[in-house]
Amino acid sequence: MKRFLMLVGVAAVAATMYVAASPASQQSRGPTARQFNALKKEVATLSKNLKATKTEADAVVSFIVGCLTSTNAGALPVSEFGDSQGTFGYWYTDNGTDYFNTTALDIDTSSTPGGFLQLVDPSCVTGTPLGHAQLRMGTGRVQARSERSLGK
Repeated sequence: MKRFLMLVGVAAVAATMYVAASPASQQSRGPTARQFNALKKEVATLSKNLKATKTEADAVVSFIVGCLTSTNAGALPVSEFGDSQGTFGYWYTDNGTDYFNTTALDIDTSSTPGGFLQLVDPSCVTGTPLGHAQLRMGTGRVQARSERSLGK
């Protein structure tokens, strides 16, 4: 009988330990004050970044709509003519007496231009156009650059 009671006692202790260790018996207590404050700080930082990103996106959309797609904007087809070795191309002189062949961009109205230059509405350019690599509008900056097609 003692053995049977001992076996029942061990089984009861094992069952109690199993129930206490099961995941269903553990209750969530929520974040600590330190974790909550860290999350609060991270949410504030992300909200600030989102607001700045929205401001930048609005400035870029404003520039695209107002300056790149207006009736005074568009794309200019261009090609580079001449070679860098100076064997053919455009005649150029920088002193009025010595002329040499050089490369140049020219408007190319053929069906296969070498690339396109984005035309910006002149009312969007403030100051000297060649003095700035970036056009600034609001808080956003948009790079001004040409794009070369794969045709040539």
